[in-house]
Amino acid sequence: MQFYTCGELLLDLIHEPNGQLTAVAGGSQVNVAMNLAKLGRSVSMIGVLGKDGPADVILKKLKGNKVDTSFLVQHGDYKTGLAFASLDAAGKAVFDIYKSKLQDITLNIPLPDLNKESVISFGSLAAIDPVWQSYLTPLVNKAHEKGALVFYDPNIRCGFQPDKDAAEVIANMHKAQIIRGSDEDFQHIFQTDNPEIIAKKAALSPETILIVTRGSKAVDCFYQNNLSNYAVPAVKQLRSTVGAGDAFNAGILFAWAYTGLNIGLLKQGIPNEILALMMGMGVSFATDVCQSSGNQISDTLAERTKSF
Repeated sequence: MQFYTCGELLLDLIHEPNGQLTAVAGGSQVNVAMNLAKLGRSVSMIGVLGKDGPADVILKKLKGNKVDTSFLVQHGDYKTGLAFASLDAAGKAVFDIYKSKLQDITLNIPLPDLNKESVISFGSLAAIDPVWQSYLTPLVNKAHEKGALVFYDPNIRCGFQPDKDAAEVIANMHKAQIIRGSDEDFQHIFQTDNPEIIAKKAALSPETILIVTRGSKAVDCFYQNNLSNYAVPAVKQLRSTVGAGDAFNAGILFAWAYTGLNIGLLKQGIPNEILALMMGMGVSFATDVCQSSGNQISDTLAERTKSF
């Protein structure tokens, strides 16, 4: 199974309460790609970088983790984004993001060859950017034509304007068969984190899997008009929540590939035990990330999961 993650690439600067500052490759879809690659999955990153120092750091990290970078383009007039994450005592991050606008850049990125064994993952505010939409729309259309899975994470951060941007997020939700967002994401978009109300407001198909995560609280999964809850164990030593949601996404996608699912099964009905495995994998990955100052799963968990 071939994974394609599509989104912005950032250099994450993580400032911990003790004053430690860590620089790591970031961006939600970068984190998903890195996690999947750590698990031995074939994954390509689709995106834009500048020709600068932060881009060099990100490219080195991606290539070092065997993420395919052939769908990345670099522009000399574009400045690679920086995300400054300040952690409070509880490990929760507040982000300040600095990045160039894409208006003057042409995304000359080829569309990948897709089939029913392909998976497209996209999200964040980049997914509602008009320039990115000019690429995402034909990409998703091709995915639907070829029977590939499309996964979407709204991943709302600073700069979201509900009156202006909510319609774009809902349009993206209609592009995906699996949607995973945090309670905060959905509160921004729909003023509720109730998955049944969200599905109704967004007019989602019953075949869509809608997942709502709530930090340390139970995960909700709404699928085929049924709501299921999955417990989240206490984190022994919470250090940082940066990348936790992205790790959850990688866990869902890894479980999708591991169990040999395809989009045709969404209509037939995925068994409850498979859904439980997917949610459990997501929770396990997110929990692992929360116990470090990085934003990807640990090598220990990756090795243990590969032998699962």
